[in-house]
Amino acid sequence: MSKTTAKALLAALGILTEEEMKEWTEGPGEVKDFLAARVAEKMANTFCVSLSDNELQQQFPQFADRLVPWRKLAALMGYTGHIVWLVKQGFTLKKHAPLVGPCYDNLGYLQDWNFDDNPTDDCLVFWVPRLAENSTGKNIKAMEAHRAELKKRYELPGDHATYFGSIQLQFALILAHFKRTGERVPLNFLYMASDSLSADGSRLIAGHFGDFGLHCHYWGGNGCDDIGFVLLGVEKL
Repeated sequence: MSKTTAKALLAALGILTEEEMKEWTEGPGEVKDFLAARVAEKMANTFCVSLSDNELQQQFPQFADRLVPWRKLAALMGYTGHIVWLVKQGFTLKKHAPLVGPCYDNLGYLQDWNFDDNPTDDCLVFWVPRLAENSTGKNIKAMEAHRAELKKRYELPGDHATYFGSIQLQFALILAHFKRTGERVPLNFLYMASDSLSADGSRLIAGHFGDFGLHCHYWGGNGCDDIGFVLLGVEKL
């Protein structure tokens, strides 16, 4: 047991009442079962975890060559954190997002929205948690053209940076990043465009992540100063 873990355990024991401590010592098996159930629940609702550069190289060496251009892009954007995320299949917006992290109104307001809430696939995602430079204030066609220009400029590999990402993938990434770092992205309460469309053709966007949680909204596709996009590189597993 590490010193940090021991300290944390002692602190946890210190908040128990005498009756609670007695219950623990007299029924350790029940306590263990309760904790095991909690761990299983958290694992079931963990759909996205970050990988360090070393972890990517060790666990997925076939994608290691993708690191260089993405790390270069991150440096130019002033970002030094993790840029690779391992995403598990099955994450949906309506069901899972409110269980994973803080969402405005627990997304109750969109439960009757008409869009395909397609679950995420098993994949690796290369992502700098920042809006692409000069990506706000553009309509959707201008965004797509600017995205293509940035892909070429930064020499992003394969089919990376050829899509915005589904709203489900975006929520999974944003909430996992928040859980790991406490940072609410996109920064400055901005939104980022997704590839997900409603039945009437409106585009779903993610953002305005404040104290009340992450928002999902509709966008008609016209230029708007508070909507941009992020660059994503997805490798299916």
